[in-house]
Amino acid sequence: MTGGVHMDLRQLRTLLAVLEEGSVGKAAEKLSISQPALSKIILRLEDELGVKLFERRARGMIATPYAESLRAYAQAACIGMDQAVKEIHALKAGTEGALTIAAPPLITTGFLPEVLLRLSAERPNLQLRVISQNYGLHRSLMDGQFDVVVAMLYKELSRVGLTKKWIFDDRLVFMMRPDHPMAKRKSIRPSELLEYKWALADGLSWHRRRLELFFEQYGKPLPRHCIESHDATLLKTLVMKSDMIGITSKCGLEDDVNRRLLKIVEIDSPLMLRPIGVVRRSGAPSPAIEAFVRILDEVSRERGYPRRPANVDVDQHLLEVAAESPSRMQRKKKAKA
Repeated sequence: MTGGVHMDLRQLRTLLAVLEEGSVGKAAEKLSISQPALSKIILRLEDELGVKLFERRARGMIATPYAESLRAYAQAACIGMDQAVKEIHALKAGTEGALTIAAPPLITTGFLPEVLLRLSAERPNLQLRVISQNYGLHRSLMDGQFDVVVAMLYKELSRVGLTKKWIFDDRLVFMMRPDHPMAKRKSIRPSELLEYKWALADGLSWHRRRLELFFEQYGKPLPRHCIESHDATLLKTLVMKSDMIGITSKCGLEDDVNRRLLKIVEIDSPLMLRPIGVVRRSGAPSPAIEAFVRILDEVSRERGYPRRPANVDVDQHLLEVAAESPSRMQRKKKAKA
């Protein structure tokens, strides 16, 4: 009860069903209740809140801003209760339940294996499930498909219903085969990089946008001669077998560099910073999530990944990383000169 308003899980689940389906009929079918019963639940919730949650129109139920503002809180409440029930059932069965972790492919293959092995050794009765994907991570987290996400943090990340923790700063680096003509160079001019073909992620990639900004600050275009793919393994293989150059996450290349399959070239530019962190749904974390985050933090420290100074605010740092643009960087160069 908050401010005299009573909302139960049934009402919140009904609200979410109508938001997702866009009609009373489909929402009622999803919840296995009658349409009149569903309409009564929504009307009662509107009466409790004193606002209109939906506009009833011929093409369906149109959510008002009030309904949209409730979405994240309703999701968090329903998912939180589902998780609590699962935890109780797991304890009754003599296990620690399950933890579903999601991350982009470069993090799942380059960083998570050691973390998962330690967590499994520490909590042998905990069932671990790992999802590797690039897009839709935070939305799926809010929908309850994952328990925690390890990925790059964005300043645009919703503050409603989600909690983030900055772990370390990764960097974008240029990758090439060890005997590439440019591999032994102490310094590389951007114009020289344009002489080679590139293996690049597709146009939606944050990596690609940062590379575009990097060349833009020197008045150069993005390399036009390239092979595009969203498959990171394919891009690495193309670079290993040719004179092509690629750009990717440094933390995802450690094994390849140690085995001398790839050479990396670091670029001293704020454009190449990638703040990596953990995102979970708001509320008290489960013991499993707490253990996972602690081990994640330990492994990043042991690997010597750049850490956040204690006096730096996470949101301020993300704002600074996102604000780095060619114009700002040109001003910095002039100031130093």
